[in-house]
Amino acid sequence: MEKELYLFILWQKARFMEKNIINDIKKKFEIFQSYEVTWTPELFASNLAHFYGKKLPKGCKKEKEVGYGPFLLLFVYDNNPSYNKNKHNLNIITAKHKYRQLLGANLVHASDNPEETLENTLFLFGKNLKDIEKEIQQSSPITYNKDIKGVCSWSNIEEALDIAKKIPFTRITPYKRSYLIHTRHADLVRRLLNARSHFKIPGRHKYFIKINKTKFPIYIRKVS
Repeated sequence: MEKELYLFILWQKARFMEKNIINDIKKKFEIFQSYEVTWTPELFASNLAHFYGKKLPKGCKKEKEVGYGPFLLLFVYDNNPSYNKNKHNLNIITAKHKYRQLLGANLVHASDNPEETLENTLFLFGKNLKDIEKEIQQSSPITYNKDIKGVCSWSNIEEALDIAKKIPFTRITPYKRSYLIHTRHADLVRRLLNARSHFKIPGRHKYFIKINKTKFPIYIRKVS
């Protein structure tokens, strides 16, 4: 089996144990790249909610639990992935649980299958895994001071569509002075674009995304 790329996030309140966790990760995985990510404090909760989506319960104060400060992100290769029946990597799951127990709280996030790694990477950087793997490896964390794209609004429609195009099995065509996105991953497209206020029409859904201060219609069609 080929090696696979995953990511770990050590939220700000986990970083007092950073050296211990990194040393343990090095024993189990091959660290490819690391980033120190800073979100705008006033937008931290919005970034977090956008990142986790439905996985973050309503009313959850996750941002207070993990801390508002810079967090460390590690891209790692698992050279010998091992999957359970739900197609989740047991090596990643075991490591994540170990670090959470060490910290006494859910202060470490990890992607435990390649699809989740791609999803997390698209949200955090607007890149796919091939984009990340093309980067020149750095010996120290790369400073990244940007909020998640589209968390408040998009600069223009091209910016939004460029990220949607990076989702596998997705095609975009002009439609009614707008665009129709044909995709196998309709929910991911909707979440990634931060699309709201939709209604159904035969064969597709109509949404609105925020471009600067205006609402722009977008159509999403799920295909098999």
